[in-house]
Amino acid sequence: MKTFYTFLILNVFAIHQFKAQTAFVKDSLSVSTTIKLDEIAQHANYQVQLKKIITDSRCPKDVMCIRAGEATVLVGIYKEGKHIKDREIIIHASGYVMEETNLVFRDLDQSIYGVALTPYPKTEEKIPDHTYELEVVFQPRRSQ
Repeated sequence: MKTFYTFLILNVFAIHQFKAQTAFVKDSLSVSTTIKLDEIAQHANYQVQLKKIITDSRCPKDVMCIRAGEATVLVGIYKEGKHIKDREIIIHASGYVMEETNLVFRDLDQSIYGVALTPYPKTEEKIPDHTYELEVVFQPRRSQ
C-alpha cells in the first residue's frame, strides 16, 4: 500500500511539472533572425543583443552522452535603443523550446525568444565564441 501511495504522489508531481512547462510555437506572424556575438537583432521598437556565451555543455554529435546538455547565453534587451535589462536564457540540446527557459522578454505588444544556438558541437573541442549564432524570434502578442 505504501508503494502505491508513493507511486501516486510521484505521478501527480510529474504531471504537475509537465503542465508547468509551456512549449513555444513559432507562428506565421513571428519574425526570425540570427545574431552573432555582440550583434543586435531589431524588430519594430525592440532590439536584442547576444552579449555572452556563458556555458555550452551540449553533448557533441559524435559522442554518446547520458544527458543531451544545454547552452546558457546572456542577451541584452533594448526598446527604442534604451537598455531594459539583461537576461540569461537556456538553449536545450534536445531542441525543445520552452517559454520558461527561452523567453527573453515580454511586453504588452511583443514576446521575444531565443530558440537555437549554432554551431552545434561536433567534438570535445571548444567552439570559438565569435562563431556562435543565436536565432531570435520576435512574436507579436495577439489581442485576446
